[in-house]
Amino acid sequence: MRIKPTALIGIGIWLVYGVVVLLIQKQSGIPYDEFGDSVANMWRATVLSLAVGTVVIVLLGLWLGWWGVAMRDKHVIRLKWTLIAPVIYLLVAIATLGTSDWGNVSAGFLLVAIVLGIGVGFAEEFVCRGLLLVGLRGSLHEVAVWLLTCVLFGVMHGANIFLGAPVQGTVQQVVLAAIQGSAFYILRRYFGTLVIAMFLHGFWDMAVFVNASSGAPATIVSLIPYLAAPFAIIGGFVVARRTQQGAVEDYAKGAAVPATA
Repeated sequence: MRIKPTALIGIGIWLVYGVVVLLIQKQSGIPYDEFGDSVANMWRATVLSLAVGTVVIVLLGLWLGWWGVAMRDKHVIRLKWTLIAPVIYLLVAIATLGTSDWGNVSAGFLLVAIVLGIGVGFAEEFVCRGLLLVGLRGSLHEVAVWLLTCVLFGVMHGANIFLGAPVQGTVQQVVLAAIQGSAFYILRRYFGTLVIAMFLHGFWDMAVFVNASSGAPATIVSLIPYLAAPFAIIGGFVVARRTQQGAVEDYAKGAAVPATA
């Protein structure tokens, strides 16, 4: 590591990424509720901002020397029941695609939805469950790390208000995203890699984009994620608690041999 992880650096990276994405999306002049109206809007308002934000955070991760630790954990916590929430989210994403009206989804939109899903999955996970998590671990114990990564992941979605998103809907999105973030945290701690969380995150967003664009009517599938909430919250807390009580990464607070800069 070139720079020793601290909470201040982790939160700073989270803030830089959020500001870069927000400014580019705002500069596009496309209101939030029109992002999915056309393929051109999707490329201009979302994909471009994600591409620039990704470049920024990748360069920061490499410069700090955090790339490796952001992408994987040496120690893992494998409690099979904690996978209930991630599995529910995966099944809902599959069902969401299955209930979409594919006759209304053009090849161009499907392509941009896939690109966007990959971009969101990588960038937001690399920021929140990667660099932010590493930075927080340098200053805080794991339970606080888990909680803050979830909260800040949710708050990141609150920026949509500045793009014209309705306040009530955005607040709900913030809460649901924070809870879902706990499921992504569980995946990192179970598999010891960020890649699985990136895949689920990206697949989820891609399914949502496609379904919304297809104009398919709402079904009971949209209510199922609420069933995952208690499993995500309880599972994330238990995993973080077990992590805190056991072997932690060598750069984390409480490590027997703290990493040096």
